[in-house]
Amino acid sequence: MMTSEELTRRLADLAEECNVAGAAAALWHDGRVARAGIGTANVATGAPVLPDTLFAAGSVTKVFTASLAMALVDDGLLELDAPVRAYLPEFKPVHSERAAAITVRMLLNHSSGLPGDYMPDLASGDDVLERLMGELATLPVTGVPGERWSYSNMGMGTLGRLIEVITGESYNTALDTRVLRPLGLNATADAEELLLRSVAVGHTVDPTTGNVSPVSRLRAWPENGPAGSRLWLDVDALIDFGRTHIDGTTPDGRRFLSPWALHEMREPQFDDFWGCFPMYVNYGLGWAVVREGDDPVLAHGGANLGMHSTLYVLPRQKAVLAVLTNSTTGFQLYSALCERLLRECFGVHSPASTYSPRPAVEVDNEHFTGVYRSPNGQVSVDVRDGRLHLRLTPAPHLDAWERLNGRTPGVSQALPLVCVDSEQRRFSLGLGGPGTSAAVQFYDPGADGRPTLVRVGTLYERAR
Repeated sequence: MMTSEELTRRLADLAEECNVAGAAAALWHDGRVARAGIGTANVATGAPVLPDTLFAAGSVTKVFTASLAMALVDDGLLELDAPVRAYLPEFKPVHSERAAAITVRMLLNHSSGLPGDYMPDLASGDDVLERLMGELATLPVTGVPGERWSYSNMGMGTLGRLIEVITGESYNTALDTRVLRPLGLNATADAEELLLRSVAVGHTVDPTTGNVSPVSRLRAWPENGPAGSRLWLDVDALIDFGRTHIDGTTPDGRRFLSPWALHEMREPQFDDFWGCFPMYVNYGLGWAVVREGDDPVLAHGGANLGMHSTLYVLPRQKAVLAVLTNSTTGFQLYSALCERLLRECFGVHSPASTYSPRPAVEVDNEHFTGVYRSPNGQVSVDVRDGRLHLRLTPAPHLDAWERLNGRTPGVSQALPLVCVDSEQRRFSLGLGGPGTSAAVQFYDPGADGRPTLVRVGTLYERAR
């Protein structure tokens, strides 16, 4: 079993290597726990990372939201395969017929077709999710609901509103009264409570100089609270939450989720998950699946302003691994630390990339050219010097994310696109660096035989 001293040494070494201001990590295995906390919570004040320092959970919050929804399913208050409109009559995205087909399950497994990143930054308030539903009238549903995985913060926001309607409480109140307090977690989504606790501030790291600076804003996007913009917790809280997903009970032995709910959340939802999310082989309800089968590995990562977090749960091996960081380089730290610990302690290896650009496959390039759009932005595919190229232009509202993280939004570039599987229209997108590539897949040919959808991280639908 890993000791706290060894975990602290490894965490400190990686923090120095990755230029991370502060971090906390813990590994719980069958009743024993190793903990580590290093660095500073805020470089401007020099405040140290303490055992109870709160970090941003980021999108790990999605597992909390999913767990809350599944607890309501357990209680008979919510049905997984019921239409969202059965609970939210005001749920009216642009494509009415598609919207009518969206179920609760599709919100949980990210197949609803709702936008991936939509950040209007509405004013805070207990009615913010209700107001978010009004924004849907301007937003499309991309593709056929239930057919394709496409990560959706808007889907989680909708699930949060659905929870409010069922419970009669604001999302933050429902999360607190039904998850955080019953599990005894040092965690909060209340900004006023952050003033009373040790709190880590996010930091940006200049890739050229290595200079570390606190972010200009601690929290943003209250309407994305259920998706990950508002929850803060310490590393023990993340471990204790993960432990509930081993057998469904709280640390003191009370039932939190039924065995059926645990099974549903772990069950892979998709037959074709190729290239959807690096390091994951499938997706369940709320959980990403790192390894399928009788010895599953569940995970979810998260990012917030200048912060990165991750949580792994190995139910069969009774183990939970959590890492919290407060720097934009935290992803490199937690990726390296978790990969090594999972391999050494539990024999778990990260899934290998399946979209190498070699060997290349010849295709009719003109078949794939065109413009594809979603609320995330625009994808343009054209032919240059006889080769397919793809240009991704993010929507202007996503520039705010870059600026709040201390980065200048970049100019989109046309990058080479190489087919690796013509039958399933799978491509490798060269990212410019040596050995770096991303997965691209085209779907659903129209009457002219040309694909109507493309996935580049999220789904985009052909506009012309």
